[in-house]
Amino acid sequence: MSRHHVPQKFRGSLLAELESARMRLSVAIALEAKSTPRERWREYLETAEQMCRCIKKLRKAGAESLGDPRGWDGALETLQDLPVPVRASRLYEILQEIAGRVE
Repeated sequence: MSRHHVPQKFRGSLLAELESARMRLSVAIALEAKSTPRERWREYLETAEQMCRCIKKLRKAGAESLGDPRGWDGALETLQDLPVPVRASRLYEILQEIAGRVE
């Protein structure tokens, strides 16, 4: 992955939105636990854990770990535009796609 200059403000916004989405996924998982098949529930939990690792990686490695910021603009916009409330399945899909960019 090539290195690009990423403004600190952008990185801070991205981290805040990722943390918010991860927390929202955890809440949605808890709310939907009884109606979610066990295997899907495990996938949701694994995604929440994966997001924790991604957030730690971005904090530790700094803005350079983001690679080309053009690809992250869409991710940030998607996270900022998440509806409230949002189902765990939708958050799962979004966070899986984003985590794939980081890990």
